[in-house]
Amino acid sequence: MNKKLLWIVIILVALVVLLIALKKAGVIGKEEGTKVSAEKVVRRNITEIVTASGKVYPEIEVKISPDVSGEITELNVEEGDSVRKGQILARIYADIYATQRDQAAAQVAGQQSLVANSQAQLEALKSALDLAKTTYERQEKLLKDKVISKSEFEQAQNNLNSAQANYNAALQSIRSNEAQVKSAAANLSKANKDLSRTALISPMTGVVSLLNVKKGERVVGNSMMAGTEMMRIADISVFEIRVEVGENDVQKINIGDTSVIEVDAYNNRKFKGVVTQIASSQKGAATQTSSSLSSSTDVTNYEVRIRILRESYADLIDPSKPRKFPFRPGMSASADIQTRTHNNVLSVPINAVTTRDKNDTAASKTKTVAVKKETTNTDNNAPAPGSSNTNDDLLEVVFVLQKDNTVKLKQVKTSIQDINNIEISEGLQEGDEVITGPYTIVSKTLKSGTKVKVVPKDQLFEVKK
Repeated sequence: MNKKLLWIVIILVALVVLLIALKKAGVIGKEEGTKVSAEKVVRRNITEIVTASGKVYPEIEVKISPDVSGEITELNVEEGDSVRKGQILARIYADIYATQRDQAAAQVAGQQSLVANSQAQLEALKSALDLAKTTYERQEKLLKDKVISKSEFEQAQNNLNSAQANYNAALQSIRSNEAQVKSAAANLSKANKDLSRTALISPMTGVVSLLNVKKGERVVGNSMMAGTEMMRIADISVFEIRVEVGENDVQKINIGDTSVIEVDAYNNRKFKGVVTQIASSQKGAATQTSSSLSSSTDVTNYEVRIRILRESYADLIDPSKPRKFPFRPGMSASADIQTRTHNNVLSVPINAVTTRDKNDTAASKTKTVAVKKETTNTDNNAPAPGSSNTNDDLLEVVFVLQKDNTVKLKQVKTSIQDINNIEISEGLQEGDEVITGPYTIVSKTLKSGTKVKVVPKDQLFEVKK
């Protein structure tokens, strides 16, 4: 009897060990269905956002370059100084231009003197011409009366022709001298202008945002093209950020769209902005030629300018410190541009929407991963749900939880999205429960009829002990 009891105990122990081993191996005690998370379709406000990064710049900044070449003999400003419109910023060595001005003035005076002398000569020649005409007329009458010979008349005629020729020559000389006076006057005007250009005048009221030169340096100037950039004057009362937006997103943006701006220099601080300018051509397109076109894999970006509203950083302005500015050119910044808002619309988490081949919507084969927009939006050209770039062979779908804990694939139509949620315009009803994760399960594994077990998100990846 004791021996029989011993065998029973041994068998029970063996069964317990076997059950434990099978449980650990997952043969028995396995949870029913694939673990997933789910959320109900609800109505909410969706604001479409285009995220881009760029740099801070003054909205108005003027480059100052000289129109004449020479040595800087006077530099009246430093970087950060406030300047007024019309203020002299610097002077370039002017002696050579003063000499050229004096020479041009002397040429004008000389040509004017020649004109005056020619005028006096012309008056004398006019008198001689008048006398020759009078003599000719008298001799002509005397010839008719046969008082003088024909040779005497011809002499009077020759004298008249000679006087007329001398008068005409003097008249042409005066015109030539007057033209030379105008030319000399033009040279004098240019010399005066060059002399005045040796003084660099501020074209606007603002702040010296950049200073590239020092006193004593030589600069190159040309009135026909930009010379040495000596400095920049900026209006620091208005700042903007210039961001690069991809071709798929730039079409969503309009002038006047509002924006939330973050500047790296100010942690946990948000500023308000408004879109003021959208580039009509690709940045750098003007420098491209037909032989150097970008490859099809290159990202096409367009510059968008966003004004930072002054009231959003008014507290950073200290009137007692005029040289301290809230922003400095070149600071890194990012912007969330709010393009469209749809109120009280059906929506689901972005992770709930994936794509399936329209010819095999019930199959497990997936042609592409779920359309998931990264919150950082580093690739502005990535296709998004609802965009016109979706492949015609793919359908946007969600998996709806059924009462028997299976899922059903449903085709949907999407609209705009924000960082977390996407609008559903067709295919779902309020209160439907859709599968939202795990990402790999939704995008690759699920198909209609799959058995699932809904658990909280924090339990999706727990390993059963």
